[in-house]
Amino acid sequence: MNIINKISILFSLVVASVFFSQMAYSETGLRDYDGMSKSIAMIDHKKDIIKLSETEFSYDHKTVILNYKGEKVTEDALRKGDRVSIRLNTKQRYIARPTLRLIQIESSD
Repeated sequence: MNIINKISILFSLVVASVFFSQMAYSETGLRDYDGMSKSIAMIDHKKDIIKLSETEFSYDHKTVILNYKGEKVTEDALRKGDRVSIRLNTKQRYIARPTLRLIQIESSD
């Protein structure tokens, strides 16, 4: 009985560490996207979703959108094909897609 308890405790620790490491990896993986500069592949103004290459991001009323001069603009200025650079809210925990805190339009088609 004593050996079964030790094995079950060891197994529980291994499972918990795997789950924790996966959660930590998903959060730190955001840092790879922070500062990324890509063209907009798709934008949905109704759902507040922007797709850059193969990655989807969301934006909300707190997201600052700037034109190439650094002036604030509305989300209507974002169009498919525009080259943008983004900044993420890396402290945010997310379920579906990360939320952008800054979108700066670099150029437009």
